[in-house]
Amino acid sequence: MSKVVILGGAGGMGSMAIKDLVLNKRFSEIVIADINIEAANQIVQEINSDLVSTASINVTDRKELIQLLSDTSIVINFVGPFYRFAPMIIEACMEAKTNYVDICDDYDAAEEILKMDKRVKDAGITVLTGMGTSPGITNILVKMGMDQLDETEEVETIWVMGESETGSAILYHVFHGGTGLVPGYSEGKQTMIKPFQEEGSLVVEFPEPLGKVKVYDVGHPEPITIPHFYPEVKRVTNKGALLPSKIVDNFKKLFDLGFGSTTPINVNGTDITPRDFAVRFLQENPELLAVGESNGLGGLKVIVKGKKEGKDLGFVYTTVSSEPTAASVAIPAVVGAELIKDGKVDSIGVIAPEVLNPMDVFDYLGSRKSVNELSVSSGLIIDMILDDGSIQSIKKGRPLTSFSRSLPLQ
Repeated sequence: MSKVVILGGAGGMGSMAIKDLVLNKRFSEIVIADINIEAANQIVQEINSDLVSTASINVTDRKELIQLLSDTSIVINFVGPFYRFAPMIIEACMEAKTNYVDICDDYDAAEEILKMDKRVKDAGITVLTGMGTSPGITNILVKMGMDQLDETEEVETIWVMGESETGSAILYHVFHGGTGLVPGYSEGKQTMIKPFQEEGSLVVEFPEPLGKVKVYDVGHPEPITIPHFYPEVKRVTNKGALLPSKIVDNFKKLFDLGFGSTTPINVNGTDITPRDFAVRFLQENPELLAVGESNGLGGLKVIVKGKKEGKDLGFVYTTVSSEPTAASVAIPAVVGAELIKDGKVDSIGVIAPEVLNPMDVFDYLGSRKSVNELSVSSGLIIDMILDDGSIQSIKKGRPLTSFSRSLPLQ
């Protein structure tokens, strides 16, 4: 047993991580570290556990952050957007000699974090980045497919988010990954693509009632980290969608009008960026994000193609769930921290989820008490793409009419 600090622990995802940590009791001390100490203290009162304490922290105060982390074995970082905060927090972790896990879903932050590998190794710590849902569970499913093949050639990672979120970090992430040019990976090299375009979109079929969903190229870490750790792979994509489709339509209008820009403009003597304005405007007008109009179902689909014994072979992993986004993202990060604590991760330096043993991850997910007993889940559906292109079902999953825990392998 040991101490874990949850940065941003009073936010939606951080507080879900706290609930899971308390329920499963795999750390002896849990610290909710947040700039909003009143919200952190409120969570402590609600949870009423001797394991939990609070700390007021501004992560931009390097000295204060290092002091907080100096007697801590591991920190889980939920402070976003990650392109702003993750590298500076890792800098503090290196000085404090504290292991680090995050749910970073920003492509440029992932690039910068990977560049820190030598310094992280010199510090003797492990940095596990992108341990959420996508990236996170998607990467682990990729590794599961790769383990079944002799050679891996193509990887497609797809996510569908069925729960509207209006937190500023999430909205900034959508603008960040949806504007300008973002990295892709094709023919063995990085490319730059324009996100959320009809060209490159796919209609992906999930089990009903989620059904068919149009997904778009998005700026995400999977095309960065997977080729980094497995350079033999020739193509890696990440596509996503927000439901209902009205949300994507509204975001695309804002992207096209330039509201993703971070160049300030002067409005009556005050400088403001179009992106800052758009985030605040959407928070003030949540109906534009169709809050409450979705059935709450989201999904993942991962396709891994390559060769086995000289023949073409592929695997398709699909899961659909009503698990809240906060839980589906936060709990894998907690599992990542547990794996490091328990010695299941023997690597120092910067790693991503595709480096982990998939069976360890799913064992830890499947063996824990759940904070979402009433979630609907299909479990993991597995199909195999044979040499002639036909599809063979390996695992059918469960009907979505049943209520059960929402864990990927159940």
